[in-house]
Amino acid sequence: MGESRRRTEQSCYLRLNNRQPGSTYPVSVDHSFLSDIFQLEKSYASDSVFLFRKHSHPLRKFHVTATTLRLVMTISRRFNTEGTLVGCPVHRLYKLMLDEYEQGCSKEQFYAEIHKFIELGLLSVSTNGIVEEWKLESYKRDSGRFILFHPVVFSQQFTGLPVAAQKLYLYIVSRNGNRVKSEFKEYLGRDSWIYTLTHKSRPAQIKELLDSLSSIQIHGERLFLNCSVEKDSLGRWSLRCALNPYFLVRHVAGAQYRMIPQAKIPYSKTVARLRQLVHYHKLGHIEQVQHGGLFLKLAQLLHNKSLRTLRFAVSRIRDFILRYGLTDGVDLVSMLRAELEDQAFVAYMEVLQHTGAYRYLGMAENEEGVETYAEARPLQFFRSIKDKLSLAELKRLCNKAVPVIRHRYGEKIDCDTFYLEDLLLELH
Repeated sequence: MGESRRRTEQSCYLRLNNRQPGSTYPVSVDHSFLSDIFQLEKSYASDSVFLFRKHSHPLRKFHVTATTLRLVMTISRRFNTEGTLVGCPVHRLYKLMLDEYEQGCSKEQFYAEIHKFIELGLLSVSTNGIVEEWKLESYKRDSGRFILFHPVVFSQQFTGLPVAAQKLYLYIVSRNGNRVKSEFKEYLGRDSWIYTLTHKSRPAQIKELLDSLSSIQIHGERLFLNCSVEKDSLGRWSLRCALNPYFLVRHVAGAQYRMIPQAKIPYSKTVARLRQLVHYHKLGHIEQVQHGGLFLKLAQLLHNKSLRTLRFAVSRIRDFILRYGLTDGVDLVSMLRAELEDQAFVAYMEVLQHTGAYRYLGMAENEEGVETYAEARPLQFFRSIKDKLSLAELKRLCNKAVPVIRHRYGEKIDCDTFYLEDLLLELH
């Protein structure tokens, strides 16, 4: 490896005065996401100020602020490679942002930006059972391209610049790609992207932004090898610059660009019991798989289930792991969900048999063409009733329903008009 290449790769890791225990490393930003952020500025002229939270920090809806850029980098650092983040409340995401930057922003500014992103459809949040899941909606939409930014973007030298200068630098890097020592050039016409992005309308103002960016110095290196705003022979103004290779990050296979937080599971009786059972069966390592994501999915699946069901589930998990291991190709949660449905189906049918309600599922006897329907009818009944009635409720209602059925219909039931589940829900 050449000395210059080794020096460039080492420069990609920067020790900052932030809360990180070691060096801060580059951040990988999805191209579609960054493009959607920049596109907001196109509607700036017709924009107005909004309160995205009651009594919160007022924001322009179509404007990229310094806090917007912090949120972009925080999402890019902390979300997984599928553009999602599970089990991370918003206040924890804010603290993770503070860990990364030398100079943070206020909690109100950050929370308002989160709500702005949701309002704009850039970000969504859903609650499944006991946890929240964040999703970046524009992730990989176009080409799957990522842009690697040097950790200088987390430094106070960078965030202390005017936000227009910050946006200009991110734009130049995103347009430059992996080209090293090649000149970047863009004309400054009336509808120039640079004017749109920075809200500047004169070449002299763009020159001021470049000068402010050139003031940044890390280990004796500046962001640009050279930069200028010049007029050509035809009278056209253009921005010209060459980015310093010291601050350009080349993708390295296996390099770390993300730092996904461990999923935080809210305390509940289900989680406490599940954690106790997996440790009893010496399966405690499940809590660390997928940054806690697997345990989180299991907690969602088993939320509010009985202790008997939890014991059955953990025993089946143990069997699955002994047989298949915990490889990426094994969907443990889906396998367990199927097992639980099979177990519940048998239990529900046993209740129907014991109470005498099974014969009233609505299956006609001794008629042609009903065999296939008769085979599917128990499963149809189970699927329609399993989320509405517990086993105890089913038993109580079946004992109540059998005399009612005999009184109403006698011994012969028309399967085209009678459905046992309808009667049970009517009596519920």
